[in-house]
Amino acid sequence: MNKTRYTAIYNRKNQLNTLGKSLVQIECYLNGKNKYFSTQIYIEPNYWNNKTRTIKTDYPNAIKLNKQIAEKIRDLENFELDKINAGKPFNLGMLNDFMKGDAVSSFTEFMELEIEKMNLTESTKKNHRTTLTRLKEFKKVIYFEDITFELLNDFDCFLRKIQITFKDKDTPPKKLMQNTIWKYFKNMKTYVNLAINKDLMNVQQYPFRKFKVKTGDSKKVFLSPNEIEQFENVELIGENAKYQIVKDLFMFSVYTGLRYSDVFSLQKKDIVSIAGKDWLIKTMEKTNESVRIPIYAIFNGKPTEILNKYTNFGSVFCFSELTNQHCNRQLKEISKLAGIKDKIITFHTARHTTATYLLYKNVSITTVQKILGHKKLATTQIYGHIMDATVENELIAINF
Repeated sequence: MNKTRYTAIYNRKNQLNTLGKSLVQIECYLNGKNKYFSTQIYIEPNYWNNKTRTIKTDYPNAIKLNKQIAEKIRDLENFELDKINAGKPFNLGMLNDFMKGDAVSSFTEFMELEIEKMNLTESTKKNHRTTLTRLKEFKKVIYFEDITFELLNDFDCFLRKIQITFKDKDTPPKKLMQNTIWKYFKNMKTYVNLAINKDLMNVQQYPFRKFKVKTGDSKKVFLSPNEIEQFENVELIGENAKYQIVKDLFMFSVYTGLRYSDVFSLQKKDIVSIAGKDWLIKTMEKTNESVRIPIYAIFNGKPTEILNKYTNFGSVFCFSELTNQHCNRQLKEISKLAGIKDKIITFHTARHTTATYLLYKNVSITTVQKILGHKKLATTQIYGHIMDATVENELIAINF
């Protein structure tokens, strides 16, 4: 294996600054490639000894400055030797992070640092952190050289054996959905690509050329028009009155198509009066896309009724935040009270319900796309296929 050549060089760009000085740099050469690092030392041309590649002794503090240069070169050499002696790969790109004090020793450490540095929404960061957690459950430390087809295949097998348990003992454990597994690999691929771009991995090492994970056909649960009525009309009295807030917020999501994260981040300033009519105008948390919903018109203004019910809540936000898990637990109980027993209702069911109901009512698919804030029409068209299948099943069930 070739070793990097480290050399002190002067005035590489052949130009002086306004003080008539130029920079001393360290040149790192390996396999036909160069990297240059600044020493932050500037001197006049007549004080540089090109033969010994040092600052001449008659320059002020020459001994101290030459020592600084030699120490930088020694640190770079030691960093490279540590990698080689540990049996780990080395390339010039790794020196960038080392010189910045950001050197990482493993892929898992790199991914952890980059998640926090990248310009991502908090929900996306949370999603990527979950992927990292799964990776660490599989293998505590994953080095860059470990990222192979075999490792991805083993990780895939590991994910398919995971059993998710629930606090509710009546709910049986379940395996990860195919789409969840696909998302884990999609997220992991993002950081493998980033590591290659930062020269921390060799492009020839790229394992996703061979390894592929397909998305699954996710079964979207939604409420039928009759079930929406059942949910709306369920009476929550006595000890069941504690479910009223979750019911209201779930129905608000049904009426607007907002995700859980958008319902609970909704601020009073997001409700705008245009020509005396209420509109909901908000940038969505997950996608950063803007939605404009005429809440005075959609579902006969029912979103406005719910907003008015909580209007005195003393905050910039429209609703007091509840965890997704808390909402889903209560929705399970409300579903039973509403007589809906053959579906597992979660908060996200509301958004699916909005899409399917609007299409059922012959709202154009492009309008549904705008209300839901989908970037791609193809995402909205999935609901069109669901409605086709629903209509078909209902017709087949009729005894003509």
